[in-house]
Amino acid sequence: MDYSRRVHDRMSQLTAQSPQSGQAMRRKSQFLLLALPATILFASTFASAAPLMGNVVQREFNGATGTTPGATSPEDLSYTHHVFAGETVSTPAGGSTVIRFHDQTQLQVGADSTVVLGRPADNADGGSANGKIKLTKGVFRYIGRQARGELDAKLTTPMATLTARGTKFIVYVRDDGTTDVSVLEGQVEIKPCGTGAAVSAEPGQAFEVTTSCTAVPISAYTVPADDPAITSDYSVSDALGRDQH
Repeated sequence: MDYSRRVHDRMSQLTAQSPQSGQAMRRKSQFLLLALPATILFASTFASAAPLMGNVVQREFNGATGTTPGATSPEDLSYTHHVFAGETVSTPAGGSTVIRFHDQTQLQVGADSTVVLGRPADNADGGSANGKIKLTKGVFRYIGRQARGELDAKLTTPMATLTARGTKFIVYVRDDGTTDVSVLEGQVEIKPCGTGAAVSAEPGQAFEVTTSCTAVPISAYTVPADDPAITSDYSVSDALGRDQH
């Protein structure tokens, strides 16, 4: 309404100055007023075009926020909040969140961490972790729930591409991009810098991908595991039981 009023007032001013210019401005203003709803509709359609990926299952809100593509400000990621493809999820120092995709894959995000949820691969309905998930920094616990025959999940960090095959592992991304991967179950293929020689990590194994794009074996116990967000698999039912006591 404010926009329409401004156009009308300006048109009236010009009409008073010159009848000819007033007629021209009247036609122009009518066009702008007709185009305005279409512009709003286009913006709304663009915002809702991102596939729905899943929702937050951590019952207690612990400071996590999500910013969808095109959004001007982040939203608090409270319990059951939806998350979308392309959304940037961030946690503050001491913060955490747990995201469950529709294929039941679970991503636990530790303190001071950032992840960008990728667009699902070959899944028009969304809700799968098969798209590339970008782990930008921080610490994460990934719990794959893929059924046999589904595509392997892809995750990336600044220094590595990870291919998860129905597995469970911890990832620690340092500020300089150095990436530590510790496998708990299943198998993870680790490819340094996305194009380097891949290594396969089995349960109990851990690798560090350095800024020189090399993967070197390390002790699994050197990967930070003191963040409560990643020390164990988060269970909604367990959290509910704690809340009731």
